[in-house]
Amino acid sequence: MDSYKLLFTNNLVAFLAIFLASVAMKYLSGFDAEIGSYLYLPIGAKILVFLLFGRHVLPGVIASCIFCGVVLFDAWGGNFAWGAIGAIMGAVAPLVTIWFIQKLKMVNFSNLASIDFRHILFLIFFTAIIHALSRFVIYAKSEVFIISPIDFLSHYLVGDMIGGIVVIWTVLKIIPYIASVSNPDRA
Repeated sequence: MDSYKLLFTNNLVAFLAIFLASVAMKYLSGFDAEIGSYLYLPIGAKILVFLLFGRHVLPGVIASCIFCGVVLFDAWGGNFAWGAIGAIMGAVAPLVTIWFIQKLKMVNFSNLASIDFRHILFLIFFTAIIHALSRFVIYAKSEVFIISPIDFLSHYLVGDMIGGIVVIWTVLKIIPYIASVSNPDRA
């Protein structure tokens, strides 16, 4: 029973992390599905929750992606089916990247203490490529959006990379600072 509680709690944390990143992005930089955003913060939140909790939070990530796409962004031009597929691909992209990097035996993401930030940067960049390409294929196939391939891919790639770096760097710098301030004896 405790494992179900932990699974539910981790999925809830994943949902909230992506939701908060989406809200912050919407109010900081805006979002347009046809061109993306130069500060796509949810990709950083997705990567972070998968690194912290593993693939078991995929349901929470997918639920948050679909919820944010429908409620916050109205990003699918009224076509829920294509939007849901795009949201699922956005949720799966970090997992595919983590799996691929581990298969190449470049980094073992299961031991977070031994990960160098350069490995996280590579993870962010590779995830951005997979995410942008998958969204491009889905949105181009849907015929809901009129997209320019160059504008679409460049905005999505840059937005994913900047958003991922901002979220993960901020969390890596702020959480240790908050922990040291809240418990001065540990510092």
